[in-house]
Amino acid sequence: MERTAAWRNALPSCLLLFAVYVVAGCLCLGLTIGPTYASPLFPSAGIALAAIYTLGPRLLPAVALGAITVNLFPLANGVAVDGSQALAALAAGAGAALQAGIAMLFLRRTMQPAIGASRHVLTFMLSTPVLATISSTVSMTGAVLLGKVAPADMALNWFTWWLGDTIGILLAAPLTWIAIGQPRVLWRRRRMLVGLPLLLSGTVFIAIYFQAEHWESAQQMQTFRLKAQQAGDMLQAQFSEHERFLHAMSRALGDPRRTLAADDFSALATGYLDKRPELASMSWLVPVRRDQRDAFEQWGKEQLAPDFEIREVAGPQQLQRASDRELYMVPTFIEPPRTRLYRGIDLLSEPLRSDAVIQALRTGQPAASAPLNFLQKQSARALLLLQAVHPVGGGESPGMLMISLQVEPYLQRMLQQVNFPSLLVRLEDITGGTGMPLVDHVRRPARNGDVQRVISFGGRQYMLLVAPTPAYAAAQRGWQSWTVLTCGLLLTALLGGMMLLISGERAQIQAQVKDSTARLREREARLQAILDKAADAILTIGLDGVVLSANGAAGRLFGYPPERMAGVPLATLLPPRENQTPAELLRLIASGDAHEYEALGYRSDSSDFPLAISVSEVELPDEHLFVAILHDLTEQRRAQEHIHRLAHNDPLTGLDNRLSLNLRLDQLLARARRMQGTAAVMFIDLDHFKKINDTHGHQTGDLLLVAVANRLRDMLREVDTIARLGGDEFIIVTDCDSTPETAAIVAVRIVEALAAPFMLAGKTVHTGTSVGVAMYPADGEDSATLLRHADTAMYAAKSQGRGNFQFFSSSMNRATHERLLMENRLSQALEKQEFELYLQPQVAMTDGRIIGAEALLRWHHPELGMISPDRFIPIAEESGLILPLGDWVLRRAAQLLVTWREQGLGHLRLAVNLSARQCRGTSLVPLLDKLLADNGIAAAQLELEITESAAMQDPESSRTLLQALRARGIKVAIDDFGTGYSSLSYLKEFKLDRLKIDRSFVKDIETDPNDAVIVSATIALAHSLGLEVTAEGVETEAQRAFLCSKGCETAQGYLFAKPMPVEQFEAMAAAITA
Repeated sequence: MERTAAWRNALPSCLLLFAVYVVAGCLCLGLTIGPTYASPLFPSAGIALAAIYTLGPRLLPAVALGAITVNLFPLANGVAVDGSQALAALAAGAGAALQAGIAMLFLRRTMQPAIGASRHVLTFMLSTPVLATISSTVSMTGAVLLGKVAPADMALNWFTWWLGDTIGILLAAPLTWIAIGQPRVLWRRRRMLVGLPLLLSGTVFIAIYFQAEHWESAQQMQTFRLKAQQAGDMLQAQFSEHERFLHAMSRALGDPRRTLAADDFSALATGYLDKRPELASMSWLVPVRRDQRDAFEQWGKEQLAPDFEIREVAGPQQLQRASDRELYMVPTFIEPPRTRLYRGIDLLSEPLRSDAVIQALRTGQPAASAPLNFLQKQSARALLLLQAVHPVGGGESPGMLMISLQVEPYLQRMLQQVNFPSLLVRLEDITGGTGMPLVDHVRRPARNGDVQRVISFGGRQYMLLVAPTPAYAAAQRGWQSWTVLTCGLLLTALLGGMMLLISGERAQIQAQVKDSTARLREREARLQAILDKAADAILTIGLDGVVLSANGAAGRLFGYPPERMAGVPLATLLPPRENQTPAELLRLIASGDAHEYEALGYRSDSSDFPLAISVSEVELPDEHLFVAILHDLTEQRRAQEHIHRLAHNDPLTGLDNRLSLNLRLDQLLARARRMQGTAAVMFIDLDHFKKINDTHGHQTGDLLLVAVANRLRDMLREVDTIARLGGDEFIIVTDCDSTPETAAIVAVRIVEALAAPFMLAGKTVHTGTSVGVAMYPADGEDSATLLRHADTAMYAAKSQGRGNFQFFSSSMNRATHERLLMENRLSQALEKQEFELYLQPQVAMTDGRIIGAEALLRWHHPELGMISPDRFIPIAEESGLILPLGDWVLRRAAQLLVTWREQGLGHLRLAVNLSARQCRGTSLVPLLDKLLADNGIAAAQLELEITESAAMQDPESSRTLLQALRARGIKVAIDDFGTGYSSLSYLKEFKLDRLKIDRSFVKDIETDPNDAVIVSATIALAHSLGLEVTAEGVETEAQRAFLCSKGCETAQGYLFAKPMPVEQFEAMAAAITA
């Protein structure tokens, strides 16, 4: 029962060993060469030896079965296994099991499992070649006796088998022991020292072998490729020759003065066929209509054969009288005589032949049929080549020539002409993408090394595949690569033996050292346990300033393992003052009045940290030492620094906050007063920061602020102060040596640095900055005044278009006051109805008639008079008053359209400008819906103009808005086109009706060729996109003529009329209409 249980427990190991043995063996079968079926590398022998040596003889059946399985492959050679092959495989299995068993008995007696001593390694290395003779001798003897190996080949096969087992054992046995050998600790350590070199060197030599084999094979297969190419060239040349012959004959027969007689055709065909025995026949086909059939059959009986009639195929080798049809294509003259039984068979009665006939008649070129079978030999694949004859002067074809060839004999003759018997060919018709085989001697899919060639014949495509015979391919294996592999693997095996020897001696040395070290550590551990109970770091230090011992807390404090603290100089941990010894420092601390002494300590990584130390001097009979207790002050200092940072620094960017800025600025101004120096205060505000927050999110906005702070730090001096007031506002204060010139240089650098794009969390973010500069003492003598004036200058920079800097001036105070006053008057003007619409006519370029007008806003102030839009529109845009002002304009425009409808001017359209804020808001579309519905206005009468720059501030939102407007029927125009930075891709996607060319381009088209080109290109671009064009600012007749010549549809400008009150425009439009 115990024996049965033992075998049952060994079953999984047997199955695993069997699988590994078979896989490893089969992988090496590809290394066989010449008349042998043995491999120069057989790792399965090493795997079996190591497994049996380690796990015992119960695994021998797995070795025997694995060897039998592996040896059946080369013996069977891809066919069913017969009795002699099975017996030869059994002999190989017996030899492999016998070899593994004898090796186990011998090696267990002569060496230890660890193979650690040099004599054990030498025993393994020297005994392996002797042990490897067992399997090779038994296996080869059986193979020769059973007739599977010729006696003449026995010596080579035996040597190859022996060599493969020898190298396999030397390589695979150590690798197997690394996986399963005992003791496991030792063998695991050998993974890098023994296993890795064996695997790497073995892999390298095998790779070199395959590369060398590839070079050999490529060189030796060159003859095959040349012959294969020659065969393809010959086949294509012969096919082309047939085409040229038929084409030439058709041109000769196309002469209406020439009549083809039977004797003429016989001489012509016989002369061509005798030189080309690969052709089956040549025929002359005559077209016969239904009404000509009886006369033609009568002629055939008189001239060709008494039983002649037009026939068709009824079945395999069966003919019948042809059915009634409109047209027949009948062979009359055929050579050689043995093929004349095909006379009278209508080629239009069978689809494959009929398709070729129709193709030849249609194209006038040689046409080949699809693969077909001869009527008498159904198994013979054939091709027909037809050429229609067309009269020189035109008219119906009198007939056509046809050549038939049987493909199999045709290709055989071609191969005989190539004179290379080791070629196999496959020819298939690939016309239309579907392969139709004609001949296939290869009988397998295409492989690497086969030669494929596309052949053209009669308008069809054929794929010729030429492959070497298996015998030729097998004969191309050379011995050079085999020799390289064998020598390389032998060197690898010797390397493995040397690594085993080195690793064994190293293991013995390590074991001895480990034993001594363990005893020493045990004594130290008992002493260290006493000190490790203390929570604080404790050091004992000798008079020479070297640490004698330390507890665990000290090791953690200084970053050393506790066992490495002993012997560390105190100067490394706690550097003394200059000209002071460590003992003097310790005595100074020990004799001090203070309870603790604060100093700077250094960790093992050279980082410093604050600590508190108290020292006691101890005098023993045989030793004088110091006992130091140390406490880390890092957390205490970090807490203090954190409190200070919260009070004085911005938590997001780490810059000074408002409190710290005021302190530093006051100190700087006090120093400047004493030194009679100057200073500069710069107020920085980011451009479009709110838009960035709204578009990309506040997290991206925070990242931008941090990136801006970093750029400012990188470009400024350490003596300069950088602070963040909040939001996107930063302050820079330069030192006492600042002048307006140096401040301007710094401001320019700031503007340029912050104009460069930022990469934030994978996004590219563009911003800019406006900088205001106030100088001390010219612009203020206290911090509050300087900050306020720098702020004023910053707003002046923003009003100049952003992305620049401005120095403070007294006029800015006045401008600020005027701006606030204007903003207040604007809000009152809306309530007091001080605004009015002026209209500028828009006229058709062709006849000058008024087609509409553009609404322009005017402000009549009771005290200031007429205020230019250039003065109040920017203020309204910035303050937000543009939204109610824009709503008033739209409501007034709706009233005008109602009035025009009542006055009979309903055909006029009215263009209204939209501001950027209106486009970004959400109330525009609902307001338009309400105005159109309440007033009953036709949406097409209202045209809304959006400037190019406003549309491109947020292209996606603009596209959504324009789609909504177009969906309601409202016309949309892009105003001031060419002055912005729009992309053509966006222009294509925007839903527009009209482009308006800015007056800056129109005014110089007579004198500036560049403006003329721009205007012409803009008009052409608009027309290509299906848009109309309106030109602004037309003031001369020459400008009008130029625009008209380029196809501009409408225009406005002083040439036609200036902006005018509504009543004047209505009167003008009514007069023209009347």
